[in-house]
Amino acid sequence: MTNGTLPHFEIAFSSVGWFLPPYAAMGFLSAMAAEILRKGNGFGQSDLEQWLAHLYGADGLAAMVCSRYPITPVIAEYKETIAESIEAHFLGLHHVAVAGLVPVIEGAGREILASRGLSCKGVRGVFSELAADCKRESIEKNIGATGEIVSMMDSFASFTNNVLYVDSAKYPFIDGTNRHGITHGSFKDSDYGSPINFYKTIGAVDFLAFVSAFRAAISWFAPEVTEESAKLASYYRELQGIRSKGDTSAA
Repeated sequence: MTNGTLPHFEIAFSSVGWFLPPYAAMGFLSAMAAEILRKGNGFGQSDLEQWLAHLYGADGLAAMVCSRYPITPVIAEYKETIAESIEAHFLGLHHVAVAGLVPVIEGAGREILASRGLSCKGVRGVFSELAADCKRESIEKNIGATGEIVSMMDSFASFTNNVLYVDSAKYPFIDGTNRHGITHGSFKDSDYGSPINFYKTIGAVDFLAFVSAFRAAISWFAPEVTEESAKLASYYRELQGIRSKGDTSAA
């Protein structure tokens, strides 16, 4: 089996509860990994949130909503739910934003796996199976930069197994981005509800969009800003303004 060629990214991002995301510039990922290594144990979830805020800003998310989610197999079936969750995020409704995306991740993950002729009983196994099958396909058919694809798939499988879908009692970070804790109600308001919860879950949605594009005529690069997406991004910023003016509680 071909080894991943980006182990330094895998190790750095895994150490802070993150993974190698699609649609991100290599320069951004390199700078982020370097900062994690520089700070070591001093790099916390608040630091990660600040970095991810740049990765998942209004312009990029608006471009995904306008030009990528609607044309991506399987993901297109959830485009309205995703769009509503993004609106909730910019309005500061962070509990609602993440709760809206968790079912998308599971539903889309299972459907993409089924489209590949595979199945899995446990939800965590869905993403491990997807990652393994994408690695196999990349290697056998020489799709993309195989070493980078392998690193991305291994990184995402680690994230889903050890962060997003780990037993809520064993969740290793303070941010509370955990499917079981959120869905089963064992996590209360104070246990999650920060922007980082949205960033981690929308990152998982984007990863599934990337996986779905393996067998579709869709670019693996982030979509360009268009006139339509620029208007939507402006609307997102207006929502942020509404929240900042009317906020009377800690987000």
